[in-house]
Amino acid sequence: MKIEEDIRKIIIKDIKNLGYILWGLELSGKSNSKHIRIYIDNEDSSIGLGDCEKVNLQIKDVLENTDLVNFNFSLEISSPGIERTFFNIDQLKNFKDQTILVKYKEDSRKDSVLGKLLSVSDNHIEIMNNKMESIKISANDYITSKLIYKG
Repeated sequence: MKIEEDIRKIIIKDIKNLGYILWGLELSGKSNSKHIRIYIDNEDSSIGLGDCEKVNLQIKDVLENTDLVNFNFSLEISSPGIERTFFNIDQLKNFKDQTILVKYKEDSRKDSVLGKLLSVSDNHIEIMNNKMESIKISANDYITSKLIYKG
């Protein structure tokens, strides 16, 4: 996880200066060759191909000129999409009453729940599941979640 946080720290300012929000970052691959996927968002409009190309050019240059990235990499810039992944609880605040799938830790295992997002705070989220039960998930147990589009 450390390399993801280090990359996040060096790219967030450039993404912000270009007028975008760093929504999330995923890193996959082997130690000598990785795929870096960066999700960008915008408060004013949807993300298009031109937005992704602009960010790609800037971030590729940043990553190629840092000692932190000492491996071969491919770079992908994308919008979070209609069924976006939420990388932290704070991102959920604007999606109250939406259907989400939440992955979280319970005791020593991983679990998931599908339901309506009732509330979000810094300490927990509350979900109404299909059985109409309210489930509180602490920020410490939260892993990730995904918006479920119901068109």
